[in-house]
Amino acid sequence: MLRRNVMGDQEDRLGGGGTSLVAWLAEHVTSDPRALAWFDEPGCEDRIIRGYRELLAGYEIDPKTLLKTTRVLDPGEVAGIVEVKDITFFSICAHHFLPFFGTASVAYIPGERIIGLGKLPRIVDAHARRFRIQEDLTRDIAQLFMEHAGAKGSRVITEAAHLCMCGRGPSQPSSRTRVEVRLGDFPT
Repeated sequence: MLRRNVMGDQEDRLGGGGTSLVAWLAEHVTSDPRALAWFDEPGCEDRIIRGYRELLAGYEIDPKTLLKTTRVLDPGEVAGIVEVKDITFFSICAHHFLPFFGTASVAYIPGERIIGLGKLPRIVDAHARRFRIQEDLTRDIAQLFMEHAGAKGSRVITEAAHLCMCGRGPSQPSSRTRVEVRLGDFPT
């Protein structure tokens, strides 16, 4: 039920008892009058929903449609490794429903075509702005290049700070998680 509420169906309420997400948070999380005043502010729930829609906008994009060809390689032409580093991304952890964010480095060895450089950050964004775990995010980007761009090899490295690690549980605010996936003929 939360998914539908966050994604915009305000008639669908948590627990089926007419309680909105904001009211549920106010009832179960805090009794601080200053915090509760924010929940009572006109448009509060709409603002929260708009924020989550933006954070989860990747569901509106099919990443395969972003694989536009910039140039087809000539017969016999061998392309080197194409890499874009330090691509910033934001995501929502599917496990804890808390944000994680960081950078991605995306590299691939072209097969018969070269993908426009500007498409790589868009591909990362389309994959990241969903409910994800970092391991799947990294793997799915690498697989996209292999399965839909005809790459000979791909490597994706993501490094991220997870609020579930920083602000709760282990309480390690300076920790970063690194995931690397290499597919195909990508050198080590």
